[in-house]
Amino acid sequence: MIKKIRASMVFLKKGKSVADPQKWKKHQITATALTAFIWAAINAASAWGYDIPIGEETVDAAALGFLAIVNWLLTLSTSKKVGM
Repeated sequence: MIKKIRASMVFLKKGKSVADPQKWKKHQITATALTAFIWAAINAASAWGYDIPIGEETVDAAALGFLAIVNWLLTLSTSKKVGM
């Protein structure tokens, strides 16, 4: 497991990129859209009176955190011009 994590960290360095950046960019778009859909569905359910046992602040924080991490990782791993 540690070896896989170390191997994947190579792609976060400047000048390195994954073999198929287009595929990874599509994953990035999918993750963003899916997060927005889940966030909207939970907030809509709450607005329509369905009680979901999770606070709006928690949903907002989780969605924002997930998007930030996914977009950061996928942007760095699919670009040779930016990196750590």
